[in-house]
Amino acid sequence: MQDFNDLKHLWKQDDQNDIVPQIKLSRIKSFRQVLIRKEIIGAILLLITGIAIIALVYFLDFRHKTLTLYSSLFIVSLLCFTQASLMLTTATKIKQISETAIPTEHLLQWRQFNIFRKKRIHWNLPIYHILLSIALSIYLWEILQGANSTYYLLAYLPTYGWLLFSYFYIGKKQLAKIDQDINEIISQLEELERQFGN
Repeated sequence: MQDFNDLKHLWKQDDQNDIVPQIKLSRIKSFRQVLIRKEIIGAILLLITGIAIIALVYFLDFRHKTLTLYSSLFIVSLLCFTQASLMLTTATKIKQISETAIPTEHLLQWRQFNIFRKKRIHWNLPIYHILLSIALSIYLWEILQGANSTYYLLAYLPTYGWLLFSYFYIGKKQLAKIDQDINEIISQLEELERQFGN
């Protein structure tokens, strides 16, 4: 009877050990889907914004029709399209992470994605915000020609206040959250790799 109880105890332990990796892997899978969805939704919104700006240029009759004004608007829409393209590339990279791969390979794919993501953030976000700021400055300067300084303040302060707030607060906060989640996934996969010795 003692042998039977030992076997029963071992069997229950094996079941519990199987549950832990399944829970971790399902959490990783759902996080992967959330990341893909965020990138695709962001890309769609940027594409719509870029198209809306081009539509404004085409359909609105501006008071000051200058090459500088139209150029600034085209730069903003081009930035939207470029950023959307980068987001779709990121979504594709995330989709390439195979959930069916062995833990070692799966871990390597997440590490490679994390390196790609950090490189993209390092050069892309500052360049994007600087170019957007320059294009908006040119646009506002052209639109407000002849206006008094109060209108300049009312246009520039909220615009640049929002750009700085979105870059230094909202953007950094979101990036830190995603960094934390990815690092958590990598550490969970490292733990699984140690458990299974792959």
